[in-house]
Amino acid sequence: MCARYTCPVCGYEGLENAVFVNGEYLNTFEICTCCGFEFGFSEDHDVVHGFITIPESFLEVAFQLYRKKWIEEGIRLFDSKSIPENKKNKDSLKFDVLVDQLKALKLDVSNFDIKGFEKF
Repeated sequence: MCARYTCPVCGYEGLENAVFVNGEYLNTFEICTCCGFEFGFSEDHDVVHGFITIPESFLEVAFQLYRKKWIEEGIRLFDSKSIPENKKNKDSLKFDVLVDQLKALKLDVSNFDIKGFEKF
């Protein structure tokens, strides 16, 4: 079994390629099977503001914008067949699994300004 890497957007441990190596961002064009972020494409195309080119120093902003949109649209799985049954509710990620994944990214979910996190 090959090593799996963590998606910096949703926290899912399912990427085949590292996104960062020695602090350098890699445009792998791999798509996270959980959230659907494509590294090397989505940071410039799938953010709320339409097509913009994000400087590497602002990657976390692109990750945050994509994460917010993905969560508010119902945490739909990009490829639900590749996600273990215990992590999903039909075609969406279970909310408690999402929270655990985001906490693993060391994100303060109690401070999220995202629809669905109001009571958390």
